[in-house]
Amino acid sequence: MKHLGFFIGLFSLTALFIASCRKDIATRSGHPLQGSEWLVPGKNAPKWQTKNIDGIGPAQVLEIADPAITPELINSSVVLVYANLGGYPASIRQPGKIELTRLLVSYMRGNNPRTDVWSGMPVPGKMLILLTNPDNEYDPYGNAAGHEFRYFFVPKYDPNAAGKKPADGSSNLLAKYTETDLRNMSYEQFIEAAGLKK
Repeated sequence: MKHLGFFIGLFSLTALFIASCRKDIATRSGHPLQGSEWLVPGKNAPKWQTKNIDGIGPAQVLEIADPAITPELINSSVVLVYANLGGYPASIRQPGKIELTRLLVSYMRGNNPRTDVWSGMPVPGKMLILLTNPDNEYDPYGNAAGHEFRYFFVPKYDPNAAGKKPADGSSNLLAKYTETDLRNMSYEQFIEAAGLKK
């Protein structure tokens, strides 16, 4: 009997460990929504790299490995990438402000105006967070500590389906929202609609 209790306890701990490592938000929140927690470069995400991206050119890139990102997931989802750009000083960007990318941040570098463009781009097996600007320079703010990112893949919907359920017929808390609705929501509104924790 002691052995049975040991194995039940071991199984429970193993299941808990596996569940805590998943990025599949759907399992924990009870609906088909995949995504990430908040990702911080150099902490729970890789460090920034400077790369040439096809169709974009030079960029500062945060490359987040995620094997759940398949071509099928990309094609069947509305992809939402949020940024909290806390690496900018308060004189440039309001602290704690969370917005959907593609996101432009304009400021002066010496006597020259500059606009940093932040975007997210899913590719099979990874999510890319990109920073570009006309000068291809990323200091001092692109590499600054304080930036964090979070992304979601929300199943697309068939507008002709009864009750506006997802095209795959599954139940979803976000089923009543179109892609335009989702993109017009604030981060807080999206999290509330999705039944997730901030």
